[in-house]
Amino acid sequence: MKLRLPVAVIAVAGFLFQSPRASAELLTLHLDQTTSGTVSVNLGGKTISNVYPGPYHWSDVNDPPNSNFPPPIATFCIELTDTLTVGNSYVFGVYAPEDAPTIGSTAKADAIRALYGNFYNPAWTDPSFKGNNESKAFQLALWELVYETDPTKTVSSGNFQTGSTASTRANEMLNGLAGGLDKYNSADYELVALIAPAPGAKDQTPGQDQLAVRPKSAPAPPAALLAGIGGLILMGRARLNRRQTATA
Repeated sequence: MKLRLPVAVIAVAGFLFQSPRASAELLTLHLDQTTSGTVSVNLGGKTISNVYPGPYHWSDVNDPPNSNFPPPIATFCIELTDTLTVGNSYVFGVYAPEDAPTIGSTAKADAIRALYGNFYNPAWTDPSFKGNNESKAFQLALWELVYETDPTKTVSSGNFQTGSTASTRANEMLNGLAGGLDKYNSADYELVALIAPAPGAKDQTPGQDQLAVRPKSAPAPPAALLAGIGGLILMGRARLNRRQTATA
């Protein structure tokens, strides 16, 4: 009896560690509507005209729907080199923000979480879909954090620039990030990057990478299994102790 439980534990643990790592979570979304009004920006000396700022509004077309992304689903764009078309569906891979190609660092991701923690709520809650100065400013500040190479964060100069009427408010948001302000990741919600085309997806339609907020999901199955193994060990020890006490 003393050998059976450890052998069982080793067998299950071996299965866990030898199993292939799960691929990225896939999410298929239909683009319902963008906010009206466009902005022109300058990225690395090149002007990009008529860019739609967020929020973008989506419907979940997974079958069954992905319970990790309850409606309404609103996103902001973190990429300027691809486009999205209203009425099309896109398959996204779901990643941590620092793993998005256009972000690529924990420092940038933390700054973006701080932006979300302090300015996200008024930026996306626009039921008219017409956009407002707050949402445009939030999008411009987000692009600044993603693309700026200069330590000074302002949309008025540097690698990312814009002359939008929302520039003043965007710079106020960026200035507000100095100091220990709250990050959006909390006990209940998390910020995730949506990357298209998603590696391994059948649909390889390119799209602009996005950021989305969702409720924090339950622990991953491997973690739950490992917790179960710990429970088995404790149960086995308790049973062994009872037998030893009974025979003493």
